[in-house]
Amino acid sequence: MDRRSLLPSLPHAGRRAAHRVRIAAAVALASAVAGAGAVRAAAAAAPAAPMPAAANGAICDSTTALTVIGMDTEAGQVLIAVAGPGGGAGSWIVALDSAGAAAPAGAGSAGGGGAGAGIAGEAHAYPERPGGPFGGSVGPGPVLALQPCGANCLQPVRFDGGRWQPLGEPLNLPSASTAAATYDSSGAPWLVAHTGANQEGLVQALAFRHEGSQWKSHGSLAVTAVGQPQAVPAPQRRDGVISGTGMFSASGPPSTWVKGLPGVPPTRRGQLLAVTSTDAAYITGDGVAYLSADTGKTWRRSTWTPWGGADTTGMWRQGIDYGIDLPFGDRRGPLHLVWFDRRTAAAERVVLTRLGTGGAWTELAAAPTDVTTRSGEHLPVSQVLIPRPDTWILLSSCAATATGSGIVLRTLEKGQLSDPRFVPIALELKTPSKPRPGSRNPADP
Repeated sequence: MDRRSLLPSLPHAGRRAAHRVRIAAAVALASAVAGAGAVRAAAAAAPAAPMPAAANGAICDSTTALTVIGMDTEAGQVLIAVAGPGGGAGSWIVALDSAGAAAPAGAGSAGGGGAGAGIAGEAHAYPERPGGPFGGSVGPGPVLALQPCGANCLQPVRFDGGRWQPLGEPLNLPSASTAAATYDSSGAPWLVAHTGANQEGLVQALAFRHEGSQWKSHGSLAVTAVGQPQAVPAPQRRDGVISGTGMFSASGPPSTWVKGLPGVPPTRRGQLLAVTSTDAAYITGDGVAYLSADTGKTWRRSTWTPWGGADTTGMWRQGIDYGIDLPFGDRRGPLHLVWFDRRTAAAERVVLTRLGTGGAWTELAAAPTDVTTRSGEHLPVSQVLIPRPDTWILLSSCAATATGSGIVLRTLEKGQLSDPRFVPIALELKTPSKPRPGSRNPADP
């Protein structure tokens, strides 16, 4: 089983809509468990995994697939899976830190200047075993993932110092489910499993919170409009998390936190977001935003656009002339949307926006949809990330140089959009660890 097939995919914003894929952070537990026995048997029969090849320190280039697998929104660290040649041995996990000194703007293959100090200044690569953990959390804590450990068995693991360390005991979950991890605002880890959706779009969610050294059940609830990520910190309670219409907390029973959803047909069903304790947003499958200021009692369609005018059904065609998507990352605080402006083919843009108090939208910044390298290669913006509040990363690609590889990106911090930047990747050549199911992490309380 190829572990990368189980990793979440993120929005891609290339020159055409075909370059964009919607976030799919949920991982099919049934597929993972079904292949767990084969993975263990193959690992036992095969020799030790070779260290990834990295001639001259170059582990990736503009043709290499980069997949964001998780994010620590407290530290601002993004974990990125870098595929090995042909998708086989030689894979890496790159930890991109959104703090520290930035590389000089002229470094690497991306042009531009004025990088200065700022976010996304360091990247470290760690070798990854084939068949390792899958999935990845988004929340205020080190990235959590899941390691198959038998039939219907998953061992939660946490990324610590370049290694996956077990967190608590293994969990037995229904075979036909998906699983997502996150943290509540107090810093406690959560794991939420979901069964398959029925015709009404309902799934049964089962929630577990890591307390002491154990995973404690906090009940189950039928929920719908589950977003990506499938579980996020709850703005209503410091000790709770949100999954679609459901809220789970350590201080109370599971509950439905909204009074209703917009009346959209099943073909346009989308995801629900809790913006504040009372404000909510609903993004349909075709990218239309609905807003509520009274916890879902009433909804209104947002008709604002970054280029003026109040009618999104006018001369500009949604899905053709422009598209809307959610950035991937921190969901605490205001609602953020990414607009892909394709109205003029020669001047396509990515527009970053934020919803303020009173329902007023603000354009934060706009940038071209690609970066042109010194060799004339065009690297499209592949993913838009928010690694921590009020910081953005427009991730383009990996680039190879004579001395190694680096990540090409732009950043937005404190209202300032940087020029394209090259963040060198430093190789950390330690042997990757394989967590033993049920083993205790010494860091556990």
